[in-house]
Amino acid sequence: MEKVVFLVSVMICAGLSGCISAEEYEEFPSFDLVDHNDQIQNSSMYADTPFIAYFSAAWCSHCAPTLSAVDETVPVGNVLIFNLESRAEWSNMTEWKEKMEDELERDLFHPFIHSPEVAESAGVERIPTVLFINSDGLIEQRLEGLQDSAAIEANWADLS
Repeated sequence: MEKVVFLVSVMICAGLSGCISAEEYEEFPSFDLVDHNDQIQNSSMYADTPFIAYFSAAWCSHCAPTLSAVDETVPVGNVLIFNLESRAEWSNMTEWKEKMEDELERDLFHPFIHSPEVAESAGVERIPTVLFINSDGLIEQRLEGLQDSAAIEANWADLS
């Protein structure tokens, strides 16, 4: 009888294992910042909306392909571009935006925001880093290094 109870318990636990997620999502840091157009960008503007936080630096010469993939895949209004560089000579977001537009040979309509603090709070250590934030403000996916459109598309589709 004890073996039967044990086997039934194991079967029940195995059946429930998919119902309880062991995965804990980290909350994206709260922010209230100004973008390259001197427009306020804050957490409440993105409440109840999935979005991407793209982290890079103006001096990153190999990051443009990932930004291009994000820009081609994710709708305007769902992307924030954060500069993680703290040095003043790399803090002009208008210059960085214009540089990226020249490199990509198209206009970009996403906010460029200088915020090493958000990068640090989000645990960003490598560039480029793309965070996929769900409508609850939780980071569901973190991609580091160069990414192509297929990787961005797949993760965005899972999120939205």
